[in-house]
Order: sequence, then structure tokens, then C-alpha cells
Amino acid sequence: MSEQKYALMVTMEPPSSHEEEFNDWYDSEHFPQRRGLPGFRSGSRWVCLDGWPRWLAYYDLDSAAALSSEAYLAVSGANSTPWSRRLLPRTVGRARIIAGAAAGTSELPLDPAPVARLLLAAYPAATPERAARLGAAVRETLGAHPHLIEARLYVEDNDGQATVWAVSLFSAPVFAPELAPALACVDGAGATVFNLYAPYRRV
Repeated sequence: MSEQKYALMVTMEPPSSHEEEFNDWYDSEHFPQRRGLPGFRSGSRWVCLDGWPRWLAYYDLDSAAALSSEAYLAVSGANSTPWSRRLLPRTVGRARIIAGAAAGTSELPLDPAPVARLLLAAYPAATPERAARLGAAVRETLGAHPHLIEARLYVEDNDGQATVWAVSLFSAPVFAPELAPALACVDGAGATVFNLYAPYRRV
């Protein structure tokens, strides 16, 4: 039986005066470094169109152990590069989400090529059983959407309190106000995060 797959999702936003350097750092150093680590199966970057903060990095992981490997620890925290240590403290909205794939979520790495929009939504769930019901409700709500590619569901454990993270991928542009009536509150749980992204493409 294979290990449970995980996703690592990181959000942050630099000051506008440092955004160009931030993208230089991410594109040329940080992103290639992370994608080359053992257990990191894929990586993609996303820019927020509706919500906050501005930048999302999404990584598929073989398991949560990818974030405790010697290779990962050798380039993280106090071992980060000088460029990382200089830029990261200037960012705001930093969040690091480590969540395990729920039953029925594809084990294939996320391919951003066919994706026009990504909706990231978080729903509080007190128990694993509640998380399973929420996940099923999200899938049922999205099932008939004409542009839905897939809905990936992950569960984050916060000291015994679960959060369901829904990563919904669409093949055509959609808009947050269009999705909100059905997805801002699902099965009685209001979304604490409701961000709409487009794939990052640097011009």
C-alpha cells in the first residue's frame, strides 16, 4: 500500500517595491531548489486574482516525510540561502499548509498546463468524519460545473482540529463571485480562505 500523498501550499506577498526581485529569487533559486528535493513530485506557481496574498506555490509530495528529509533540512530555516534570508522577512501573508490527500483525490502530480483558474478554499472541520462529509459536499457541489477539470481535497491536522483544503481546477476562466454562492459555505461550514488564482507566467 502506497504512502498517503501530501500537498505543500505556501502563500506570501512581498512589498510592491520588491516584487520583481521576489520573482527573480523564486524563479531562479527557490523554486528550482525545492522542485529538485527528494519527495517533491511537482511544483507550480499561481498568482491571485481574487483574494490575498498575491502568490501561491503548490507542491505535490510523496509523503509528509519529504519535509523532514536531510536534503530538505539542509536548505531550510537557518540553512536557507542568504537571498532567502534577506527576502522572506519582508513578505507578508506567509502561510505554510501541509495537508494529506483525502480519499478519491488524484495521486497524479498537478499539471498546470490545462488549468486556466485554480480556486483554493479552506473549510474548518472539527473531526476526520466531518472532514470526509465536507469533502464529499464540495465534490457534489462542483460536479456539474462545465469547466471543472478536477477537485483535489486535502486535510490539514491542526492539533486535532481538521481543515479541509479544496483545490479546484478549471479549464476556462471563472470568477469568485460566480463560485461563491455554492462554495463560500458548504454543508454549514463557511470558507476561511476563498482565493482564485491563475497560472503564473512571467512575461
